[in-house]
Amino acid sequence: PSIISWLLVLLCCKFWKSYVCLNKDPSSQRPLPPGDLGLPFIGETLSFLFLGRKFFDRRREQYGSVFKTHILGKPTVRIIGAENARKILMNENSLVESQWPRSIQMLLGEGSLTLAAGKVHTIRKRAILRAFTYDALSGYAVLTQEIIRKYINKWCSQRNVMGYKEFRSLAFELSCRVLLGFEMNKDEHGRLLDAFETFMSSLFSIPIRIPGLGLDKGMKARETMLKKIKAIILQKQNGRSSAGSADALSLMMGIEGKEKLEMEEAKDVALELMFAGHETTSSAASTLILNIARNPEVLFKITEELASNGLLDDRGSVLDLGRINKLKYVRNVVKEALRISPPIGGGYRKALHTFEIEGYQIPRGWSIVYSIRDSHETSPVVNKPEVFNPERWSGVQIDDREHYFPFGGGKKGCAGREFAMLMLKVFVIEICRSSCWEVQNLNPKIKFLPVPHPADNLPMVFQKLEGNRLRASTL
Repeated sequence: PSIISWLLVLLCCKFWKSYVCLNKDPSSQRPLPPGDLGLPFIGETLSFLFLGRKFFDRRREQYGSVFKTHILGKPTVRIIGAENARKILMNENSLVESQWPRSIQMLLGEGSLTLAAGKVHTIRKRAILRAFTYDALSGYAVLTQEIIRKYINKWCSQRNVMGYKEFRSLAFELSCRVLLGFEMNKDEHGRLLDAFETFMSSLFSIPIRIPGLGLDKGMKARETMLKKIKAIILQKQNGRSSAGSADALSLMMGIEGKEKLEMEEAKDVALELMFAGHETTSSAASTLILNIARNPEVLFKITEELASNGLLDDRGSVLDLGRINKLKYVRNVVKEALRISPPIGGGYRKALHTFEIEGYQIPRGWSIVYSIRDSHETSPVVNKPEVFNPERWSGVQIDDREHYFPFGGGKKGCAGREFAMLMLKVFVIEICRSSCWEVQNLNPKIKFLPVPHPADNLPMVFQKLEGNRLRASTL
């Protein structure tokens, strides 16, 4: 019986692969990319969820820069490399359109910018970009600095903290107060953060809502978040917002005409802003701290630049956008962190027409994942990509920029990229000029879903930096 069972399994797998490959476009003479389609119906989803980054690393080593798989319910082609990614990013709505896994679609909602297409996407993005102009970012800088300072002071008083957990709490408050414009007491902060963490952990789930399992938990957490967001929107509409009107959501809600966001759109966009701002900041903050701690010369150069711009002696000085943007080395440190470990590992698209990449056909209707992380790691223009080297950005050439796209690109590029850069630069400035820290484990295991983060939550020791020193060295 066991032999018969194994034969049946093998037969089912063979029929499954034959069935999926029937979707190959007969009008194209090109073969499908190499790869495996896994088990019937579930494909390689379980391996993907269990192995995380190793899943793609192994297939890249085996198949190269273009390969097929079947994950999260879709036949999928993963592509690597700047030239391949550019073909995807520059042909939005002609060759491809945005299509994220079904679980992400359900959790983000139809009103989000991520899931919008065509004219709807253009109008919605135009509205969101109003919240990220230079003037808007200038308004966010002071509150961003205030919140980051508050957290650093707390860490210094506690001394022993779990860095990654604290960075997530910091990023959540930044998203709530700066982007959505509402304050929370300690209990509400904890309750909403718990709901948001559940929401985030459910993004890459099997796209079937079964009570008590991943997607169901995520959808319930989404409902909790949307209930709060709706209350915030109604407060703003009635002029009762507790945090004034300088936040991103208020700026978007002030738009009239065809760009005006309806309630359901506004709720989904607000949740999406929280998702984008929170994940980028917490993941990148961990990468920054780890790499600054591993490279004391980077910390020295940061403090040198702060001193030369009058920001080291006067630690209480208020940061404005103009002063922040003058700090070229700080900018390069942040850029290098986003290169070496981009928070978002790739982007999802759907083929509108059959087309070719590297001699393989990508059939119409198949999902495509362009890999940001792998493209950064294998870029031919980056010398020693595994080395954290902010100075590489001092002499960057125009062509090199095509090999660096941590925020995606093209029409679907991240609308809030400048805000993310602002938060991270303020974080670097404040943590380097006001505190000393020690990372207990400089080489932690890194998990990659939903974003890169240290598996040990980055235990750290903080101490207030006293005295007038040029070098804010680690403990």
